[in-house]
Amino acid sequence: MNGVEPATAARDDEPETFAQFLYNKKNGTVLGRTGKSWFQIVFFYIIFYAILAAFWLACLTLFLKTLDEKVPRFYGKGTIIGVNPGVGYQPWLKERPDSTLIKFNLRDPESFKPYVDQIGNYLSKYNANSTETRECGAGESNDDLENNADSLPCRFDLSSFEKGCSEKQQFGYKSGKPCVVISLNRLIGWRPTDYAEGSVPEEVKDRYKRGSIAINCQGATTVDKEHIGKINYMPPYGIDGRYYPYVFTKGYQQPVAMVKFDSIPRNKLVIVECRAYALNIEHDISSRLGMVYFEVMVEDKEVVAKKEL
Repeated sequence: MNGVEPATAARDDEPETFAQFLYNKKNGTVLGRTGKSWFQIVFFYIIFYAILAAFWLACLTLFLKTLDEKVPRFYGKGTIIGVNPGVGYQPWLKERPDSTLIKFNLRDPESFKPYVDQIGNYLSKYNANSTETRECGAGESNDDLENNADSLPCRFDLSSFEKGCSEKQQFGYKSGKPCVVISLNRLIGWRPTDYAEGSVPEEVKDRYKRGSIAINCQGATTVDKEHIGKINYMPPYGIDGRYYPYVFTKGYQQPVAMVKFDSIPRNKLVIVECRAYALNIEHDISSRLGMVYFEVMVEDKEVVAKKEL
């Protein structure tokens, strides 16, 4: 009012550069914070993450203590595991996990060697743990495993594969009569239920044996059914039921069966559908319940020598 300009606090209107943001000598800050501020925030996060880690470890420990190493928490009807066993096959090459094609050339031993090796390795486990199993006679089974923790599982007998599907015969691949191992998924406590008298499906009626799981393979389409030829089942009744129920125990040997394609045509792709038969095995094409699909192609072509570069 009287022409005298009032005194005001000095202001630094100059914008802060990036270098000053990293270290401001005038204000004594690093990245916009003083030493005290950095100490406080670091201390806070150390305490925060220590408590968070302790809480996570406590929850994990509590969860692990509630698990059973032998039995899943949820299994059986109404769970994702279900009560219907799936069907699997060998040889399945790990090098080609997404392929279900069994393809080889009769004139090229290297083409069928991976399949022979895979089946050989798969069956070798049945001889590896003989001390953890017991010989079971015709009237014995794995029923004792559910009630007696000290009981040993039955030793699976591979002798039924000696005629036609043995390792000495290269599982039929050398002669163009390939053998395929068929198995069921392991379900805790599952055992096959017998069909009532007179209700056995026609596909396995002549080979069905009470207490076991019959296997039947055929072409997936009409054309495949015409080309698939004669199939030999080993053993004829399929998977022996006395090796059930499955119980998680050391040394358990999963029962399997083999199918041998005795007259499959040369140089033609055949899609095979194999189903397992028992009263408590459902078949559903859309979800592949109780069945498995794979392709077989036996070539008989001249081997072309690879040119050296």
